[in-house]
Amino acid sequence: MFTAAFQDHYGYLIACLLAAGAFGGSAWFLARRLGSSYGIWWGFLVAALSGVLGVTFMGGGPASNQCVLNHNFAEPFHTTQGLWNLAMTVPLGMFGLLATRRPLPTLVGVVTLPLAIEFTQATVDGLGRVCDSSDAEMNILGGLLGLAAATAFMAIRRSVDWQGGAKVSLIVAAGVLLIGTAVRPMLTYTNIDGTGLSAATTSQRQAVEMAVQQAFGDRYELGHVYEQPCVGAPCTNIAFTLLSPAKEHPEAFANGTLSWPDKKHLNVLLEDSDRSYVMGYPVTGAKKPVNEQEAFKIAQSYMRERYPWAEGASIHQTFAVGEKAELGWMTNWRWLDDKVLMPRMLDVQIDRVGQVSQVDVTLGPTHVKLETPKLDARQAEENVQEAMVARSRAHGGSTPGDFNFEAFTLKAVYRDGTWRPEWLVGVTSPTNAEEEADSTASVNADTWRVDAIDGQVYDGTDVPVETE
Repeated sequence: MFTAAFQDHYGYLIACLLAAGAFGGSAWFLARRLGSSYGIWWGFLVAALSGVLGVTFMGGGPASNQCVLNHNFAEPFHTTQGLWNLAMTVPLGMFGLLATRRPLPTLVGVVTLPLAIEFTQATVDGLGRVCDSSDAEMNILGGLLGLAAATAFMAIRRSVDWQGGAKVSLIVAAGVLLIGTAVRPMLTYTNIDGTGLSAATTSQRQAVEMAVQQAFGDRYELGHVYEQPCVGAPCTNIAFTLLSPAKEHPEAFANGTLSWPDKKHLNVLLEDSDRSYVMGYPVTGAKKPVNEQEAFKIAQSYMRERYPWAEGASIHQTFAVGEKAELGWMTNWRWLDDKVLMPRMLDVQIDRVGQVSQVDVTLGPTHVKLETPKLDARQAEENVQEAMVARSRAHGGSTPGDFNFEAFTLKAVYRDGTWRPEWLVGVTSPTNAEEEADSTASVNADTWRVDAIDGQVYDGTDVPVETE
């Protein structure tokens, strides 16, 4: 709801402050005209509320009809955004009680308002932003802190109307619960348990914004951004979503990841089916491709516009994605140095209507100094087979069944502070005996790695596997 980066919104914030002052002054004047003795507090309350609403809906866009439910309640206390969300609603609880002198109506207000704000962000086009339970949590806590502080101060002065507005407050609270139950099916939810994802920092969000800008310009608005540890490997990715640019399809979104802190690997999946092209990135002048050659020309146009350095690739190839190119065509650009694959790559997928549906970028070097490999392809395949058998036995299992092993290329990999040549070995399990002869009819495909110097094997998740 509230971020620490306002460098592009100074004018808007100034306008919010002026509007808050004007609304607060009007509320003070009206309260005085109505004979209230607490006009000054009504003025402060309306000014604070105006400021909160102004900041909340700053930069609003299309609604996504989605909310994140973060079950790690301690997480927002460790983020700048979370602390700001808490601080910005403290005045609401404080001034609310000072203006009304009634704790129960104020309590209902400071709980209901954040929930209403998050629901509005998720469902109202033009006011749409990220709907996150952590925002509501911190807003409510902020309001409760302000209410508690004002209650303690006023209780000493015996100026609290403890029963005032109790009946109305209970009716409103019951109504909110009923409305919440009714509108819950309108939203889809992403549950976060706090063990895998955590809120991204300002610098991480800015890094994602720069990477997305490089890939797609200003077409997409950034949605959720989270830090995500890699599975089975000592690394971190920044996971993010991109919101739909189509007003008629606000529910659509795309997913992506950016490696952190090196920021060298970006993957964005704009489309994940052959039935929706809402999120696809249009390439200027592109028409519906009907074959690999036409898809390559579109991918090449995109590459020249966004990643012109890929012109220097050693090789490129385009192939169908799906048996009948249902998902379009993928074009790969690769760099080779002395027949070893370098860690710089660009993959661009073009869908059936000629839009970019996926981008994968790796910003590694195009030349590194490597030791001469000591293992050939056959030895690498044997090492993987031995490693699979050893792992199965170590876990009390039987010897794995028939697998196909194919060491298909050498790749330069940065590991433990040095560049190493490693064999990439494809491991596949035939679906059945009749299909073994068909190399395309296999399941459980995986890519293992074998160090071409010392023979160390790494499984498909890059975890080292012992062979003894």
